[in-house]
Amino acid sequence: MNKATAAPSEGQVVLRVDGLSVGFGGQPVTHGVSFDLRAGQTTALVGESGSGKSLTASAIMGLLPPAGEVVAGRVTDGTGLPWVAVGEPLRTPLGRGAAMVFQDPMSSLNPSMRVGDQVAEGPRFHQGISRAEARLRVEALFEEVELPDPGVTFEKYPHELSGGQKQRVMIALALAGEPRVLIADEPTTALDVTVQKAVLDLLARLQSRRGLAMLFITHDLDVVADIADQVLVMRSGRVVEAGLAGQVLAQPQTQYTKDLLAAHELRQALPAPSPDGTALIAVRNLTKSFVTDRDFLGRPRKRFTAVRGVSLAIQRGERVGLVGESGSGKSTIGRLMLGMEWPDDGDILLEGRAVDLRDGQAANAMRRMAQLVFQDPFSALNPRMTIGDALREVLKWHGHPESDAAQLLEEVGLSATDLNKRPGDFSGGQRQRIVIARALAVRPVFLVLDESVAALDAHIQREILDLLERLGDERGLTYLFISHDLGVVASFCPRVVVLRNGEVVEEGATAAVWSDPQHPYTRALLESRPGREPGQTSTRASSLS
Repeated sequence: MNKATAAPSEGQVVLRVDGLSVGFGGQPVTHGVSFDLRAGQTTALVGESGSGKSLTASAIMGLLPPAGEVVAGRVTDGTGLPWVAVGEPLRTPLGRGAAMVFQDPMSSLNPSMRVGDQVAEGPRFHQGISRAEARLRVEALFEEVELPDPGVTFEKYPHELSGGQKQRVMIALALAGEPRVLIADEPTTALDVTVQKAVLDLLARLQSRRGLAMLFITHDLDVVADIADQVLVMRSGRVVEAGLAGQVLAQPQTQYTKDLLAAHELRQALPAPSPDGTALIAVRNLTKSFVTDRDFLGRPRKRFTAVRGVSLAIQRGERVGLVGESGSGKSTIGRLMLGMEWPDDGDILLEGRAVDLRDGQAANAMRRMAQLVFQDPFSALNPRMTIGDALREVLKWHGHPESDAAQLLEEVGLSATDLNKRPGDFSGGQRQRIVIARALAVRPVFLVLDESVAALDAHIQREILDLLERLGDERGLTYLFISHDLGVVASFCPRVVVLRNGEVVEEGATAAVWSDPQHPYTRALLESRPGREPGQTSTRASSLS
């Protein structure tokens, strides 16, 4: 049963936020935020990007940027002891009674330091224990967060762990200070569905075992339905609706909450077109491996096979979804189809003709007709270049008029007046539109979209998908859509290919695969989705309608 369907039991108040307003330069950007966190219960804080969710959490934890300040209100613990108050020194017990788990564990962990030593720092600093005692404490924490072989994991560096394992390390780091309050800021957004479910289940077990009061920040309403006792909906820095999760999700009182839920209801993609002649792009018996270990002379000792004998054909104008867990080979196939990687074996075919990537002219021709749209648009754009310069650079390189830059921006829903702005002046959704415009500057016919809407909230996500659909129709584009969000794939891709360990285990019309999956792995993926009871494999659109 979803947690949202049951009223929470009463728990002790361990954190009280009372009329909290945060500002920059004396001007408030969040206004009078109030709520209680209770032991053993989860409060979900939801809203679109820029609504003030993370800023509120940062204020509670005393982690505001230098220019930010609390301009009104206060935060106290269950006894009334102030943590944050206007004009008073910060008393948030960071690392001792309150802890935070962030969205991206890789950016939060020191890549040059063993993960065990990173977790041990807190207990050694706050509790004054020895290195040996701290190690025993960390290994016990690693066992509690269900990391494999805690002693071995202690010695590993972040890059040696999977995304889910890194997030478990971050949870262990948060628990090391024995917190009463845990704030989780989008901790599962970047994870695939099976890992996401495992992390959410782990948090639920830890909360029950330790009696944690948890503030869970997310834009995924399916996750809210699974984990939350109470919900706060924020818009433009204000709480616009609050209540029991089941009531808010089933009977929203404000139009904004209704709009959020409506944006989350993804329509079913139209049926796939019948094959019409030779495929635009295809791969045949494709295999790709990577060296993971070398001896002291640089000779390969170990290899990881990312793609194993994959064959796939995409018709002109098709939108094909590619799904599977992290490490299944999705992104590797996308890079191979773009000519960014060379296969160990197999063929890449354009309109039925094999492409020899060793032939520079053929490889360049392929890269002109195919482009990649990345997951993180901010890292894909030079923060020092104006958007106009970034677009004109691509246009000039490929021999197209530089004056097309303004038209490209308008085509993706921005304005020609944005040409002189830099990436930092735009929201996440706007930056994704810019990255799409830059890809279109090459005049491609095939786009690989690698988790390109994963980090966006539901409303912006829907806008970008609508944009891609319109551009596909107007320009005759063909898409390979790589994603771990099965609902998004169902709404955008009429056909889907399911990967596991580098092999295709199932493919076909998305509606048919989703409603009647034939492979156990596909069934496991679908049943792992948040908001889904065991045995349910329907799309999010049908489950919420």
